[in-house]
Amino acid sequence: MDTNEWVEAQLKILAETSKEYEDRAFFRSLMALVEEQQKRLEQSQGEVDGRTWNPSKW
Repeated sequence: MDTNEWVEAQLKILAETSKEYEDRAFFRSLMALVEEQQKRLEQSQGEVDGRTWNPSKW
């Protein structure tokens, strides 16, 4: 299990077990942020790979 999966699992548990609405909303928003950061990281890695292998830029 990588770090993001662990963080998402922990946030899900916290969101489900929190009694206060504000806490649940905070943990769900934080989970959305982690997912967005992971998506952007994958996109930027793909961009680096694409630029590296572009023969016109050699």
